Amino acid sequence: MIRAIALMLALASPAAASQHDWPALHDVIGLSDGEVLNVRAEPDIASEVLSTLAPDTKDIEVVRTNDDQTWGLVNVGEGTGWISLTFLARQDKQAASAFPDIRQCFGTEPFWSLSYDQPAIRLSMPDVPPAEGFISGLFSSRSQSDRYFYRGSMMSPDAGPIDVNLSIRLRACSDGMSDRAFGIEVDMLVSDNNTEDGFRQPGLYSGCCTIAPPAE
Repeated sequence: MIRAIALMLALASPAAASQHDWPALHDVIGLSDGEVLNVRAEPDIASEVLSTLAPDTKDIEVVRTNDDQTWGLVNVGEGTGWISLTFLARQDKQAASAFPDIRQCFGTEPFWSLSYDQPAIRLSMPDVPPAEGFISGLFSSRSQSDRYFYRGSMMSPDAGPIDVNLSIRLRACSDGMSDRAFGIEVDMLVSDNNTEDGFRQPGLYSGCCTIAPPAE
């Protein structure tokens, strides 16, 4: 009986969480008015304080955790820091098996970005007029639990219909410009369906995605 209880506790502990549980949005908890939550350089209470968060801070994207899942890695400025998970509550409806609720994807050389505010998407990139539309299909891999496919249909006032296909994977990703960290990697295939001015060759763009809402 004691062994069974110990096993149940072990399975319920944070360390038993799947690696695909991240990234995930969290809210600050357990602080009183006037207190702040420290963001530290390392997952250690004695480490340098890089920044602080107010007790009512919400929508904090934890990219991943340390080995024993007691600290969460977050982006702060152009780099990263660590927050004690004791003072963070994971928001509901973020199961590992659910489609990642991406809010923005982006890449460099060339610079491009795609924002997703359900159900609308907006694409901005060189050589393609601004386009707006919707996600028209969501697919999860039948063999890999960390891979998803988003299909989007958009319309540009200048270029006409544009198709966007996003292949995303839950894995460490760098934006190539800063020391920030992301937990979603993306490959985006863009094709122009307007045949009146000649078919434009599809372009494949790679980058990272975030689930954090845009800063106000």
